[in-house]
Amino acid sequence: MPEFNTADNSETKKESAAENIKFCPECGKEVTQVSKFCPNCGHSLELFANQSKSDRESQLQVDEDDFTAFVGNNAGYYMHEFKKFNATGMDAFSLTWNWMAFLGGFGWLLYRKMYLWALISFCFMLIPYLGFASWLALGAVANYLYYQHAKRKILDVRALHQSDQVSMVLTQTGGVNRWVPIAATIFTVLLLVLFMAFLFWFPFGLFNFLGTPSKYI
Repeated sequence: MPEFNTADNSETKKESAAENIKFCPECGKEVTQVSKFCPNCGHSLELFANQSKSDRESQLQVDEDDFTAFVGNNAGYYMHEFKKFNATGMDAFSLTWNWMAFLGGFGWLLYRKMYLWALISFCFMLIPYLGFASWLALGAVANYLYYQHAKRKILDVRALHQSDQVSMVLTQTGGVNRWVPIAATIFTVLLLVLFMAFLFWFPFGLFNFLGTPSKYI
């Protein structure tokens, strides 16, 4: 009776499964050669290859519940806007308007935990003649930026956690920074105090600068 080397067969299966992995599920970079680990980030491709096809497909899909868990506050509004970016089944930019992003500027980006975009927006607002234009542009593209940000974060969470932990981790990862409105309120009050102090000081400061008229000497 012929004997079969089960160890060799299992290794062959792993290798063939690994050959089907074209992109790393962790960093998204292309995998050009068969390897147990991603050459870019070191993530285990063998673990991903041993998962069932249905498990892998579920990791690469984002559903409405995922977005709702990640967005948190005002999820209903954002779900309505997000659907516009995937109306044909493929992601595509669609012009929308977000009043909170327009009024809040980079503060809204901080509130929604998009730190890199907040830094970029802040820098643009410091550039003469581009400040208001960038503020206006943010109101038009904010929903799409948030959609892409949320989707990328959700896929990251799905790739690193078991399905029964995804919702809890998304709630912790997403949501909002509640300190931002408090900081914005304090900052606004300080600006008002400084403005009122300037209005009170300016007439007396100008009077002293010009000098006291001789008739008062």
